[in-house]
Amino acid sequence: MAHKKIISITSLVILAIIIIVSGAGFQVVRSQPVFCNSCHEMNFYYQTWQNSTHATKAVCLNCHSEPGLQGFISENVRGARQLVSHFTGNFAQPIQIVTRVQNDQCLPCHNETRNLTDKTIQAKHALHMDKSVLCADCHNRLVHNQSGQPRMITPAQCELCHKAHTNFKLIGVHATLSCKKCHQGGKYNGTNPNCESCHKVPFNHIPGITGNCDKCHNMSGWKPATFDHSTFQLTGKHKSVTCDQCHNGIYSGTASGCVNCHNPPSSHAGMDTDCSQCHSPDGFTPANFVHNRVGEHIGRGERPLSCTTCHPVRYSEASCIGSRCHSSNSPGGEGGGGGGDD
Repeated sequence: MAHKKIISITSLVILAIIIIVSGAGFQVVRSQPVFCNSCHEMNFYYQTWQNSTHATKAVCLNCHSEPGLQGFISENVRGARQLVSHFTGNFAQPIQIVTRVQNDQCLPCHNETRNLTDKTIQAKHALHMDKSVLCADCHNRLVHNQSGQPRMITPAQCELCHKAHTNFKLIGVHATLSCKKCHQGGKYNGTNPNCESCHKVPFNHIPGITGNCDKCHNMSGWKPATFDHSTFQLTGKHKSVTCDQCHNGIYSGTASGCVNCHNPPSSHAGMDTDCSQCHSPDGFTPANFVHNRVGEHIGRGERPLSCTTCHPVRYSEASCIGSRCHSSNSPGGEGGGGGGDD
């Protein structure tokens, strides 16, 4: 009798060992991603996992199974239901993810001392965790997306929880920036909204222009820029010239005199530098001039006459001696051609 009892106990122990070993072996097999892919409806998720940065760091159950005995039991119950759905064909496509990845599943790999992915993350994660924010609330669909790369956190995601930018609207090029471009060092409160807190003022800007960027620039980009040219109106030909034709890369203290850009011809030697007496911004020709010192001659003499007929050398001096004109510059001089004088 005792012998039979020993055999029975031994058999039970062996059976228990077989069950435990088999169960452990099955658990090892079941924990591998290839096991999940044995159901064809999971192929997309298996392929995206293979292409992700997590493929060499974690398997399915690292993220999709809660730790501890309770997690083990829940996972097996859920697996049994999924097995029934697979064989009956009673499942949704795409697969509906009904559970959220918990922080306890992320923190073994991702923490302040062992960040396996983005080493430039500057958000203060402790503040979020103290408020029971899940990692997946911000870092969702990191593995199962077509690109295989972790998605960047956008301002739109941050604004799901954080107050929108009422003091600094995210419009234009600012709408595409990541939060940490402006909020450096993980500091979000009290960020200076002035342009120069992020953008350095170029050397060629007028000294003291800081804080007035919106006078020339807008949120769509640095170019094209508007500017205040009230001290030198851009009219006529000046409308079509480029900025560097007058400013040469330096915009402060540019002289506004005509001769600073235009070289006067030799025939203008000794003349006033106020070119507007004869010329306009519409062009050098036709030129306007004052003939109030020649009496009525220009109205009574032979016409048409060119400027060089009377001004053969330079325009500040005139000569009556010329082709088909007079033989003398003195009043009453002998006339030539058809031109007479008073």
